[in-house]
Amino acid sequence: MLKANKNSSISIIKQSDYKRMPWKNGLGETLEIHLAEDADGVRFRISQAAVVADGVFSDFNTMYRTLVLLSGNGMTLRHAPSKDIQQDSIIKNILTNILDIAQFPGGVETHATLKKGSIEDLNIIVREADTKADVISCFAPHTIEATTHEEILFEGFYANQDCIFSIEENATETDSVTLNAQDFIQFKANSIMTLLSGSGVFIQVLSLSK
Repeated sequence: MLKANKNSSISIIKQSDYKRMPWKNGLGETLEIHLAEDADGVRFRISQAAVVADGVFSDFNTMYRTLVLLSGNGMTLRHAPSKDIQQDSIIKNILTNILDIAQFPGGVETHATLKKGSIEDLNIIVREADTKADVISCFAPHTIEATTHEEILFEGFYANQDCIFSIEENATETDSVTLNAQDFIQFKANSIMTLLSGSGVFIQVLSLSK
């Protein structure tokens, strides 16, 4: 069971409403789902992208990245040694199965090698200094229960397949929500959300104590 933030509200973002923009390194495009900025710049961002060729990832120094494989036959990420990854040799993340997850500092040199064709992935980047992302692959049945935590900044669910949620509000009313594949839902307060069918990615972004 996962915990959802009491102070959020339900909203569905359709894929057609995602903001299309070029990658930071100019080698592709991303679909921005959610962006949070403050006086210090980008605090966190959630986006979806297609990787169609082998190549080097964009440099997101000071950020921490989580990448989830959404479709395709997988890819291998090779991270060069750096002050953030203390290794004598290059280390790897191998993403093979749908909803496999890789996490790594955004400032390390990362090279992607595709396995038998292009893939799509979900990217969550957060500012390392004060922000953390908990990212969990979810397969029905799966339950998310509302609670209160001041440190929670954002939470929602990316549907990798058509999904149906049962929603119980204030322990009395029950409703259902259908979420189309590649759409996103931000969760509502005082509710228990149960994923009845489908699969996707639950994202919870938290503020770190200084």
